[in-house]
Amino acid sequence: MTRKLFSKLIALVAGIVLTIVAYNHNQTSIYQINGQAYGTSWSVVSSQYIGDHHKNNIINIINNIDFVASNYKNNSEISIINNSPLNKISISNHLYKILKVAKYVENNSDGFYNIMMAKKSGEFGFSPDFGNKNIQLNTSTFRIDNNEKILYKNSSNWFDLSSVAKGYAVQVIHEYLINNDLINHMIDIGGEVIINGTKHGDSWNIGIQDPSVIQNKAIKVISNNNSKFLAIATSGEYRNFKIDDSGNRISHTINPKTLKSINNQISSVTVIHESSASYADAFATAFNAMGFTNAFDKANELNIAAMFILNNNEIIYSNKWYDLQS
Repeated sequence: MTRKLFSKLIALVAGIVLTIVAYNHNQTSIYQINGQAYGTSWSVVSSQYIGDHHKNNIINIINNIDFVASNYKNNSEISIINNSPLNKISISNHLYKILKVAKYVENNSDGFYNIMMAKKSGEFGFSPDFGNKNIQLNTSTFRIDNNEKILYKNSSNWFDLSSVAKGYAVQVIHEYLINNDLINHMIDIGGEVIINGTKHGDSWNIGIQDPSVIQNKAIKVISNNNSKFLAIATSGEYRNFKIDDSGNRISHTINPKTLKSINNQISSVTVIHESSASYADAFATAFNAMGFTNAFDKANELNIAAMFILNNNEIIYSNKWYDLQS
């Protein structure tokens, strides 16, 4: 064998070895991008390579929704609406979709879900008041025109979209990934999660925090063994609360019927939705505000998968839960 032929043979073998190594690497690698937004962290994890252009587009999605829904930005769309006079207002496509979800959940939660509690939330210190002493009026609602994407603002109460905006952003990112053939992924924005496809053939597993302990500890693991897509959202008062001057515990979730922070037997409620993180996010908040008995009955009535962790650490599941997590 000549030296030239031998060199070509060595190069061929090396090329084959590198190809095998690269293939095996791709079959086991997990790709992740992450950052900070909405006062929390976000991440997208996939078994498929996420190019830089996808990362930039996902960051743009997050930022665009922030400039629609953030109460902490004076120039966000919802802040401008909050400070506008009563009128009919043309709204963006993102805000229209968010408000459509909010109106549906409001109508299907006996009014326990209401996104116009921002002034009361600001009074309790859970959202900005921009230096004003704002007075929350009695519970109010809103109306949207589905044909023209118009909001009819008929109350001076402020909107607070924190109970649906993160879930909506997760949903939009999911739709972007699907449209770009990145079907195997896990998206998480501050605990609002979508799992889709597989992790190299295995299911995705999501731990639900044990509300009775301070450290990160899963009390339940959710997987998508039986479903390609699952949206998961958890609402609870176990970390987001304040103690007032009298020593009373003030929770961040407000009962729209009493205008007081909630005080019930639920430590946390987790909702699994088969098609939308937006609805999972909003219904988790609604069930948390309703209290266990009403929420459990409503989850079964609407055929929604919900897991309730009570203050005594008892775990109770709605009927639909067993269909998705058997």
